[in-house]
Amino acid sequence: MQEDARATIEDIAAKTGLSASSAQRRLQRLREEKVILGEVSIIDPKKLGLGVTLLVELELERDRPELMVKLHHWIARTPEVQEAWCITGRGDYTLVVVCGSIEEFDLLAERLMNENPNIRKFTTHVVLKTLKRGLALPLK
Repeated sequence: MQEDARATIEDIAAKTGLSASSAQRRLQRLREEKVILGEVSIIDPKKLGLGVTLLVELELERDRPELMVKLHHWIARTPEVQEAWCITGRGDYTLVVVCGSIEEFDLLAERLMNENPNIRKFTTHVVLKTLKRGLALPLK
């Protein structure tokens, strides 16, 4: 399922050595137990005019929870932010952002800073080439 969410139950059953009904029950249980969080299509961002990927590291002024909630909401409602992590080290957060151009990112960054005054600074890394993109987790 991780590698091809369009696989039929029959395909999954054949690959796992289970019957189709057993594979269906196992798949349903994985969904109910929230092991499978969702099934999506992976879109080529360049085909949608989103050819610029950036890694943005944020540093906060203060780590107070009530100040971080506003940033968390901003991240959740901003579609250009594809992934976001709270991290250790020099920064407090790292975001993966896609935009159509550097100019679009500049406007997004301005909005980020204006709407989140608790951000002390941000550092941006422009992705020159994607070497690997994947969502499949290693299974043992």
